[in-house]
Amino acid sequence: MPQRVVTLVDLQIQNILSVTQALNLVGARVIVARDAAAIAQADLLVLPGVGSFAEASRRLFQSGLAEAIQHHALERQRPVVGFCLGMQLLGDSSQEHGEHPGLGLIPGQVVRLREKLPDHRVPNVGWRTVHLNEYSTAVLPAVLDGANFYHVHSYHFEVKSPSHCIGTSRFAEEDIASIVARGRVLGTQFHPEKSQEPGLDLLHALVCHFR
Repeated sequence: MPQRVVTLVDLQIQNILSVTQALNLVGARVIVARDAAAIAQADLLVLPGVGSFAEASRRLFQSGLAEAIQHHALERQRPVVGFCLGMQLLGDSSQEHGEHPGLGLIPGQVVRLREKLPDHRVPNVGWRTVHLNEYSTAVLPAVLDGANFYHVHSYHFEVKSPSHCIGTSRFAEEDIASIVARGRVLGTQFHPEKSQEPGLDLLHALVCHFR
């Protein structure tokens, strides 16, 4: 199989080195995109995580990257994947430090995690078990069901349609979305690049089969 090219969207507020290294480990060749012209030639597009939603949103829309990503997903029908903050940017909006627009590729809103128990403090940091549901079978291998992935977040994605949540984890006795998907758009709340073997298995599935 030819080596797949993966284009990383660099807003210059993320640390893209670890994502690049993890994608290289699963056989991908990585190109970094900082403008709309680079995205126009992309196949698989990845938005890495880390940073403030408000600042990421501002940079996406002021630079023209938002329109290019939307065109890539909606008009070209090419795959888009987001990790952590990148996943949250796939939604309609976020309540983090005000109301800020997302890309609107998966209907839903990003809201703050609710602290209901003394031993469940925000941010949610650590290894969490992710369970896949019936909607995930066409996207991710079943072997990932019940695997542990590394989460670091204070806000989470509330999808409008249950069919767009394909993987959940537990926080304060609630199931929250850890993997969301709609067509050729997919996001993970966790960091695959920090999740050791399960994370590499997920990246390998996306690089080889998410088209």
